[in-house]
Amino acid sequence: MKKAIFITLLFIYLFLPGYTYAQQVEKSYEGTVRGSEEVECSEGLTEGYTCFEYLVEIDGTKETERTIPVMSEGSKPKFKDGDRVYISQFDDGTELGSWSITGYIRELPILILLLLFAFLSLAIGRRQGLGSLLSLVFTVFLLYSWAIPKILAGGDVMVIGIITVFITLILIMYLSHGFKLKTTIAAVSTMIGISIVAILAKIFMNYINVDGSGSEEAFLLSSQTNGSINLSEVFFISILIGAMGVMDDVVMSQVSSINELYTVNRNLSVKQLYSQAMNIGRDHIASMINTLFIAYAGTSFALVMLLTFNTGGVGNILKTDVIAEEIVRTFTASIGILLIVPITTIMAAWLIPIFKPKD
Repeated sequence: MKKAIFITLLFIYLFLPGYTYAQQVEKSYEGTVRGSEEVECSEGLTEGYTCFEYLVEIDGTKETERTIPVMSEGSKPKFKDGDRVYISQFDDGTELGSWSITGYIRELPILILLLLFAFLSLAIGRRQGLGSLLSLVFTVFLLYSWAIPKILAGGDVMVIGIITVFITLILIMYLSHGFKLKTTIAAVSTMIGISIVAILAKIFMNYINVDGSGSEEAFLLSSQTNGSINLSEVFFISILIGAMGVMDDVVMSQVSSINELYTVNRNLSVKQLYSQAMNIGRDHIASMINTLFIAYAGTSFALVMLLTFNTGGVGNILKTDVIAEEIVRTFTASIGILLIVPITTIMAAWLIPIFKPKD
């Protein structure tokens, strides 16, 4: 199995065709905010908005550039004197071009946060923590250095997405939990669960009439790539990736529970193992379903408030495409989890006694 993982990764990296994709490249510089000035906003944003221009001193050259007007959420400028920012120049048809602040310089605090996370993972998780960190690194590489560039370059979204899901699942399982019987059972069960989610997603995407174009970022992706990206397929793959991230936790917990039950008492029958493990599984299901909803509610709280404010009530937000898409995403994954728990439990209760004999 170890060889299979590395051969598959090597095949993906070396033999599948590489792509290049056109994108607008801006020159970005590091700088320091040296002042701000309130100015009139552009046409159409004259009421209820405040805009500021900023003076930014660019590192190295010590030149100071004035940015285009930037809208502020309140009456005070967003960037203060002394803030370290990135400033970019883009072509606006003039000889000099225009300058715009693209964001704060955040590398150091983000690095500190990542190092803290890595340290605690190793200190508390030990070998499993190290495996999880390695699987996270490979997953990030696979998504952002291989899958996304190939899709943007015109690669088949479905083929690349399914390969990404499959390889990510294998990496997460075996690097995090080791090359063991229970890991293989969990990996196979998760693949079955993802297949169930895929079928449900396809059915309800068509039935509810969602195609992944409801969010603002999807609209921008489509417009900036001239419609070359199939948003429906991107949305479908995103459902599978999200479901995999939740499902592997539930599945591995069930298999581990049965493995521990059988280790303690090897006289338990398949029916007894299934019954006792399902008691654990039902508790996990109850908490996981709430977790899925609460996680979405937390990450999209401002969006839901905005939609409620604009549509006049909570009931009306169900009419919006973006909420309908998230309903499909959340409930197809939830149904997949509900179904995979008994499937995983019966598989593990049957297979573990066979490959882990009483003596």
